[in-house]
Amino acid sequence: MAVQVEMRDGVVADVRFSGTGCSISQASASMMTELVKGGTPDQVRALGERFAAMIRGDAEAAADETLGQARALSGVSRFPTRVRCALIAWEAMARAAAAEPTT
Repeated sequence: MAVQVEMRDGVVADVRFSGTGCSISQASASMMTELVKGGTPDQVRALGERFAAMIRGDAEAAADETLGQARALSGVSRFPTRVRCALIAWEAMARAAAAEPTT
């Protein structure tokens, strides 16, 4: 999974992903792109941590409306072998948003 992030004035202006994978990884990546737009790197990190908590079975995180439609993936926690699928794009996003800009 590759994630490309355009940062402008300290916020995510645009984000795209590419790569192949299962339907969970693709759905998670797609939902993530919508959720992180307009966020700062700190907000992206916090949202990713909340998403990860939900995917690992945290019921409070699953009820968190800041996760928007990504809450539909809360059931992934019942399938431990699929947790990684749901998290891979979010982990790539966290690294991309935290990276120093290139010129």
